[in-house]
Amino acid sequence: MSEVESGGEVRGVLLPLRQGQLLLPNAAVCEVVSYRQPDPLEGDGPGWVLGRFNWRNHAMPLVSYEALLDQEEGEIGHRARVAICNTLSGDTLMPYIGILLNSAPHLVRITEQMIETQAGVQEAPMVKAAVSVNGVAALVPDLDALEAALADLK
Repeated sequence: MSEVESGGEVRGVLLPLRQGQLLLPNAAVCEVVSYRQPDPLEGDGPGWVLGRFNWRNHAMPLVSYEALLDQEEGEIGHRARVAICNTLSGDTLMPYIGILLNSAPHLVRITEQMIETQAGVQEAPMVKAAVSVNGVAALVPDLDALEAALADLK
């Protein structure tokens, strides 16, 4: 996370999934919106892409991290949200990726003393690290790898 402010503090956002949560720098998330049914993909795509989600005249892939991590997905509830995340490459064909959330995210302030890497956690695809923030477990998504895996959907 590179959004370090004076005093060594980072503003982050915890994105709740059904089982666990993701942790991203606040600057990586443009907006969080209510879930609505995405449009189907044209052709084949990975099973963890739910379709194309429309936001502000942009059609982006909507990702289910539960499916990506081989976790039980269950039904999408009425509290579901979509985190609109910036891609890191600056690619104008895919400037955003949507991530399905179980409910509204939580803003957090993180210092070096508040975060620790979780040892012994099984590696997962599209995940950079497993961490604990003030005792709360979270996964740090690998947005570069996620974007690369979605490159064929442009």
